[in-house]
Amino acid sequence: MSGVQSRLSSLVGHLTGSTPPSFEHRFNNHTLSPTSFLPRAAAIEPDAEAIYHVTANNKILRRSYIEFADRARGLAYYLKKHGFRRVGILCPNTPAFLESIFGIAAAGAVNVAINYRLKKEDIAYIFDHGDVDMIIVDQEFESLLEAYQSQHPNVPIIVDTDTDASEGELTGPFDHAVLEGLKYDLENSAQGWENLESQPADEESPIALAYTSGTTARPKGVVHTHRGCYLAAMANIIDAGLNYHRGRAKYLWTLPMFHASGWTFPWAVTAVRGTHYCLRKIDYPEIWRLLKEEHVTHFSAAPTVNTLLCNSKEAERLPNPVHVTVAASPPTPHLFEQMTNLNLHPVHVYGMTETYGPITKGYYLPQWDDLPLAEKYQKMARQGHGFITSLPVRVIKTEVPEGTVIDVTRDGKEIGEIVFVGNICAQGYYKDPEATRKLFAGGVLHSGDLAVWHPDGAIQILDRAKDIIISGGENISSVALESLLATHPDILEVGVVSVPDSHWGERPKAFVTVKEGRELAEQDVIDWARNHSGISKFMVPREVAVVKELPKTSTGKIRKNVLREWLTLRPRPPPAHSPIPPETTITSQTFGNLPSKGLVSHQLIRSSGPFPLAHPSTAHADITPGVMRFQPYDHLRRKSDRTVDLDSSPAKMPRPLPRARVSSEAPSETSSSTSPERAADDDTDFFMAQANDSQSSIGVANFRDSQVQSSSVFVPPIGRLPPEILIAIFSKLVSPLDMRNCMLVCRNWASNSVGILWHRPSCNNWDNLKSVAASVGEPEALFTYGDLIKRLNLSALTEDVSDGTVLPFTQCKRIERLTLTNCSKLTDKGVSDLVEGNRHLQALDVSDLRSLTDHTLYVVAQNCPRLQGLNITNCIKVTDDSLLAVAQNCRQIKRLKLNGVSNVTDRSIMSFADSCPAILEIDLHDCKLVTSPSVTTLLTTLRHLRELRLAHCSEINDSAFLTLPEHMIFDSLRILDLTACENVKDDAVVRIVHAAPRLRNLVLAKCRFITDRSVQAICRLGKNLHYVHLGHCSNITDSAVIQLIKSCNRIRYIDLACCNRLTDASVQQLATLPKLRRIGLVKCQAISNRSILALAHPPRANHPTVSNLERVHLSYCIGLTMDSIRPLINNCPRLTHLSLTGVPNFLEDNLTAFCREAPPEFTQQQRDVFCVFSGEGVTRLREYLNRDVRPMREETEATMYDDDEELDEDEGQVTGLMHATDLNDEGYIDVGPPSE
Repeated sequence: MSGVQSRLSSLVGHLTGSTPPSFEHRFNNHTLSPTSFLPRAAAIEPDAEAIYHVTANNKILRRSYIEFADRARGLAYYLKKHGFRRVGILCPNTPAFLESIFGIAAAGAVNVAINYRLKKEDIAYIFDHGDVDMIIVDQEFESLLEAYQSQHPNVPIIVDTDTDASEGELTGPFDHAVLEGLKYDLENSAQGWENLESQPADEESPIALAYTSGTTARPKGVVHTHRGCYLAAMANIIDAGLNYHRGRAKYLWTLPMFHASGWTFPWAVTAVRGTHYCLRKIDYPEIWRLLKEEHVTHFSAAPTVNTLLCNSKEAERLPNPVHVTVAASPPTPHLFEQMTNLNLHPVHVYGMTETYGPITKGYYLPQWDDLPLAEKYQKMARQGHGFITSLPVRVIKTEVPEGTVIDVTRDGKEIGEIVFVGNICAQGYYKDPEATRKLFAGGVLHSGDLAVWHPDGAIQILDRAKDIIISGGENISSVALESLLATHPDILEVGVVSVPDSHWGERPKAFVTVKEGRELAEQDVIDWARNHSGISKFMVPREVAVVKELPKTSTGKIRKNVLREWLTLRPRPPPAHSPIPPETTITSQTFGNLPSKGLVSHQLIRSSGPFPLAHPSTAHADITPGVMRFQPYDHLRRKSDRTVDLDSSPAKMPRPLPRARVSSEAPSETSSSTSPERAADDDTDFFMAQANDSQSSIGVANFRDSQVQSSSVFVPPIGRLPPEILIAIFSKLVSPLDMRNCMLVCRNWASNSVGILWHRPSCNNWDNLKSVAASVGEPEALFTYGDLIKRLNLSALTEDVSDGTVLPFTQCKRIERLTLTNCSKLTDKGVSDLVEGNRHLQALDVSDLRSLTDHTLYVVAQNCPRLQGLNITNCIKVTDDSLLAVAQNCRQIKRLKLNGVSNVTDRSIMSFADSCPAILEIDLHDCKLVTSPSVTTLLTTLRHLRELRLAHCSEINDSAFLTLPEHMIFDSLRILDLTACENVKDDAVVRIVHAAPRLRNLVLAKCRFITDRSVQAICRLGKNLHYVHLGHCSNITDSAVIQLIKSCNRIRYIDLACCNRLTDASVQQLATLPKLRRIGLVKCQAISNRSILALAHPPRANHPTVSNLERVHLSYCIGLTMDSIRPLINNCPRLTHLSLTGVPNFLEDNLTAFCREAPPEFTQQQRDVFCVFSGEGVTRLREYLNRDVRPMREETEATMYDDDEELDEDEGQVTGLMHATDLNDEGYIDVGPPSE
């Protein structure tokens, strides 16, 4: 070895020998668990507000972080003491749920939280599959455990009463368990959180089992680990902007905590020491209250929830921005715009239970600011990129063998399946290795959702694989089509499914709901879609169904499996119904002879055996070895009040809440414990409880406690029919005997039929009324009939009804519609006693009760927060004072009729405009003290106003309309009645038509100063105009009327009475209207037989020659003869009314024999010239005139035009307008001969 090599070798040896041995350690690592966030928050900021909650007994509960941590710690020690390792949770969003999430994990146990909207059998399966050894349940849902308890009687149940426990003694078993745990800790050296598992030994151990469920397979338990929840929560902190350094985060729990571990937000909000605003159920007024008063900063919701929230009457722009995490289907551009205008800033995320909730986010880029709104919102609706704690999301090809993973081209066109890899993918399915293998086939987590991958790396979902519609070889994304259809200005929600097609294989069909205050015909949607630039021809649905409500999952996504069922069952959604107890045989002795239709006599329902009566008992705890059950307070609620039938259907099932939980503000008919079954893909759904609780329940939910049959008893198929099918069938029965026989079949059938009978009991005669009153007052009745009555109408008995008559009905506190029209003997006492304590009243009609005073309306204001309709026509003693109270307390009013209430002034009208933004109709006929400023305020404030009737409000002038803001368009206004508002002139009419372009019915009768200029302005309404009344507008000429007819060819009703300047030219043009049904030409003395012959033989292109006329008013048209009337009668087969009063050629005795009788108030002189044929009189006149004349050729068989097409949905309203505006001839009877 050379010297150089020797020296280098020596140096290397020296260095090697001097290197110390390696030091291995794990000091730079700790196990991850989000449970540690709670004790950390309590240590940093113990007095910070952690929880805000309105309890079940309507008290506001606030808890600090130290209180939150102590209660979770107490529960943890309780679980450790008893050795519970798997704890089930069956609760809404309550503090107990939140405390249980942390307490269970701190005890080293696993929580198994369940959707309380599932069927009992699914709940039993999940708890059994999850191996729970203890269950925490909210008192409202305790009955849902009956099926599980029958199989596992020794599993302890801890009930949370969700009452205010901050004052006095602790109020429920859950609180007792917490207290027991705290005492246990104190007795064992008070080690606090140090002796709990806020950091588990194995971060890959499960912290929760989150169950998905479907209609075709058993629910699967997704294993959520401590590590996964920690990293998902950290991602939500970052991507949801939960920044505590800019003010405390205030998170509103609209999302259910049971869903995918609440997307890990229980831990994320706690980590930043934010405030949890717990919400038992979706309540839009309450959400807006919290947004406005508590300044909520964050919440999460599906587009459906946000749509209804934005369209809520309480909606208004917030002063501070609110961060909204939007999930499920992509929000539409219109929804983005609505939310942004309200200062709700949406961020679209996407995920599933298998990814701990959200795993991607549509990140907003600054360069989008300059894009057109439509393009910007389209980019915002994409699902975007993966969360920061996960690897990038990918889209892979689907036309490859299983396990093969090949990315699609990032061109925004090629469709593939979304897959995930990384930290926030769940561990797998509990006790289901085969499903786990399929979930992770090829080393990626498969979502089952189809999407495209854009060049910038963002993904965009097109649909679930099973929801893609393949029509004639074209792939149609139902999600994309839904988003496009949702841009229609009148559509609120859309669901699209495929229907079979013999030519194309399948094609799309759309189910839509309509925005409040809007109208929409199915064909209008199809026509609009055909003209939409973004909807390809092959995507246009051939069928559209307009429905009241779309079926949704517990978390707000549209249930397309139910839509598909509707295709095979019926076109409309199933009616609402109530859950019922299990079937129990009813003997023929149970019900005797029904007293009358609509009744079940109280004498027929006393029975033992099948219907054991419940007796009040005190609350007690049944504690035996291995069993701990806390029984509910029977005197607060019946057990069956909370029962959900094992075969409950996926429809909405309204029922009364337990009495202890009834809100003092506006009790809901819909308990949050009832909801549809979940769909097969519900693991990607997001939360929305049913919002509309105004529907009347017709099933019975107040049975006495019943004996539960063994689950092993065989039930035939007919016994398993869901309640909505039974109700639909029973509702078709017309015979009381048939209904009685159905009630005798079994308890299930009885429960679903008695509600139909009692929903609106028949009180059309005294015998029925007495029977109803006796049954309602029976204390031992099986059914609480008073609670079943939703509509009470005594108007058929009118003057015979007195205060004593209605006394038995004062105990009916669930009446929704109360009609007392013309019951003139009723006084304030009778009406106010009926209203007192009834917080469910939605419509009250006391028209023509002239003795009523302000007292009654004060009672209404105090007791009826849900009032939507009020009719006090001719209640002349009512003043502004009580109406102000009604306006301020009944803010849900939609229909208000104050006709003839002469004391009404601008003060009360403006109060209604300011306080009741949901008003759709207001009728101020003959309210002479109402002036122009009120009209201006009504129009500018009530943006959903559909009908405004101002007949005979003589103080109204042009300023009412000329002062309207120039930019405002009243798109909802359909009916405007200005009868006898003589100070309204041409300038006002021009402004009205410009501001309300969709007016359908316009009444300007006796507006004597309007001219052709007004008529020319009305022409702008085009096809929207159906009804126009220009009676006594004597300045109108032929040229204007002819232009009107050419421009508005859908007119069906037109009145031109006393327009003396009109000639045959106008009427001949009127005859060309294809849909004309009723025409008023009273005192148009210049018209001749030529006009009538034109009406009899309408010269219409592409239309039949048979006229559609139903009512023709020709009184005082003195030039008419039999030569024109005979053809008119013979060529108008639908004619039911013909008036010829004052026409000399028809006052002969042989013709007047077929007339109807003159009104009794007419003088003899008026009777002498009266000549009106109606109904059968028209038929008899036709037969008489044709008796000696050869019958005219029958042409009805050749009719191509069906008058039922495009029927006016406001038909009843039009009829009302006719009566209100003197279209009938009685309004034109002269004492002497007609004047020129």
